[in-house]
Amino acid sequence: MTIVNGSLESALSKKTLLYLDKQLVVRSSEDGGVRLIGQIDLTNGDAMADALHRRWARPGTGTVDVAELQFIDLYGLRALALLSDAPLGRPIRLDNVKPSLRKLLTLLDWPAFTIG
Repeated sequence: MTIVNGSLESALSKKTLLYLDKQLVVRSSEDGGVRLIGQIDLTNGDAMADALHRRWARPGTGTVDVAELQFIDLYGLRALALLSDAPLGRPIRLDNVKPSLRKLLTLLDWPAFTIG
């Protein structure tokens, strides 16, 4: 077992790893979506978006579980929003949205996101 962002991660689950840095882990989930764990900001927003863009090229994706997302700034939200335009041209569904993020998304009213 290894510790990543304070969480225990199994060595067997490395095949689900899409992106990793010192503050963010992005994993694919069994249902075809992705899980964001940690923090997204100006320092890693573009790299996270690149990793997700490769994932979105596959059919059946478009759901992002943000239950373990501790922080996201406007730059990170913008990076996620831009993914809704390509390649599938549909909104990104955010699951397990915390109340503070839900409030921000409601205020921004971006059509790029739906909240599950």
